[in-house]
Amino acid sequence: MKRVIGVLGLGLVSCSSLADCQPLLSELAKPFTAKTTLNTELSTCKVWPYAPEKTIAVLMLEAKGQAEPDFTDYDVAVYVVDSQSGKVLASKYHPRAIMDDAIYTSSVSIDTARYQLSPELRAFGVRFNHRGSSSVNPINIERLNLYTLQKQQLSLVLNNLTMDEFGGEWDGQCTGDFNETKRVLALGKLAHNAMQDLEIQTVQTGKQSKKKGEECVQNSKVVAKTRVELKFDGKAYPVAQDKLLDHRF
Repeated sequence: MKRVIGVLGLGLVSCSSLADCQPLLSELAKPFTAKTTLNTELSTCKVWPYAPEKTIAVLMLEAKGQAEPDFTDYDVAVYVVDSQSGKVLASKYHPRAIMDDAIYTSSVSIDTARYQLSPELRAFGVRFNHRGSSSVNPINIERLNLYTLQKQQLSLVLNNLTMDEFGGEWDGQCTGDFNETKRVLALGKLAHNAMQDLEIQTVQTGKQSKKKGEECVQNSKVVAKTRVELKFDGKAYPVAQDKLLDHRF
């Protein structure tokens, strides 16, 4: 039986509280204070259940002196540190990785589901959640990155896979049309370049709401189901990128 390892983050993501993370995050952010400011609401950390002696941390760093007030550029720094001493074991720095505008980053979470990519190598995930500013054209997007730790090196092996996307248009009261895409990530049966294939199962649903008398009636219909395999090419799992979000990992 195929083991499902990612279902839109439900029941898989459990981050430490901000109070627990703050001293560690503030310490990790010190080398960057000349040019960036730590966003304490979006930055997070979590002890890795697979290896409790290690803690994963994600820093969202805002560039200082940004020229356009309606845009926010984030550098993203991903760390694995010693859970006891706080010593940095490995890190990956992504300069200007995310740009917020009308679609903004609403939360960042660490996913420690069982991403066992080889007998010796387990990945962890970072999920970036984004929302649109418009109330009548709602947009919600969740994207997943996967990282591996090997020989004190962090590698980004899955970049910007859209796991959940919802959007549409409505009148602000009832009548509207929406589209929703949900993805499930599972380990495939085969392996390439010593890494397990990843299977992506996608369900696309169309939703409609309209007034019938005094009631707002909603209907939904599955419009497509697909399944694709991602094969490790020696460096990463190739993922087709869309242009809706400006991610530059």
